[in-house]
Amino acid sequence: MKYFSVESSDISVPNDWMDDPVRLLNVSWKGKRITGFNQSSRRCYVYPVITPSGVAVTNERPTSDHPFHQSITVGNDYFFTYQTSAAGRFEDSSMCFYTNEPDMRGRGEGRIVAMTHNECTEFNEGHLECIVRMQWQGPEQGYSPKYRRVVAEEMRTISVFPGDVANILDVRSQLRPTEWDIRLGPSRHGYFTIRVADHLRVADRNGVKQAGSIVDSEGRRDDDVGWQHADWIDYYGTDAQGRTVGIAVFQFPSMGNVAWYAGDYGSIRVNPFRKGATYVSRGEEVDLAIRVVAHDGDPYEAGVPDLYESFKRETG
Repeated sequence: MKYFSVESSDISVPNDWMDDPVRLLNVSWKGKRITGFNQSSRRCYVYPVITPSGVAVTNERPTSDHPFHQSITVGNDYFFTYQTSAAGRFEDSSMCFYTNEPDMRGRGEGRIVAMTHNECTEFNEGHLECIVRMQWQGPEQGYSPKYRRVVAEEMRTISVFPGDVANILDVRSQLRPTEWDIRLGPSRHGYFTIRVADHLRVADRNGVKQAGSIVDSEGRRDDDVGWQHADWIDYYGTDAQGRTVGIAVFQFPSMGNVAWYAGDYGSIRVNPFRKGATYVSRGEEVDLAIRVVAHDGDPYEAGVPDLYESFKRETG
């Protein structure tokens, strides 16, 4: 590669969510680190997400709450498979692909595991694409040896577009059932979750005011942004060195312009399965994507509204 560099590590899965993650991919552009892709005990996720001036705008493992909010993740807390029993009846098996801990509602503990991650292509000076192929695995079964059923396969594509004021990441998830039809939702949690850096939060988990702000394309701010429809939302604030930075999120048309979850404590969810279930038969797929803009300055100094207009023309 001429402009980008990608460092990769062998795939392995940590035993516990508190163990250090495996840094599968580290992506740099002209010597500046931009992003990466990682494997923890339960999921694969994009981290870090860095602005052109070198400031990280996502949180890999929040210490005060929701440690499973690992930067930019894909998952779902109500995932169902329809399996055929020996008697020929269908069994509705529920799983959770969202949290780290054992599920108190009786859902099986799922995990998302990378299988291949070396498909990175530099198209030009300003465009890199990396594809990671992974399995959605159900809970451990059997005795010796234990095993996990593969209930779905996912191809996650991360497209990187660096810039002078903003670095842009497109995250696309294509999910297919394996041997059984599946159902996603209805679910409060998922599908894309973005956890912003602490210096961008409006409040901490206890409601204590912090220095960050939220704004959407309609001009709504902070608490007024959540569960509204908008073209984009943006969290921004000032880090310990006094640098103003932010992170904006756009929805690709495949998302259906769902209402945003925008928690003041720093969590964004883009979830088309909140109000209803989606059934996916074998041979079909769920194909969803978001654009993430890691920018220097506030949203207007970074030109987020103009970037969205370009995005809209690009995606139709």
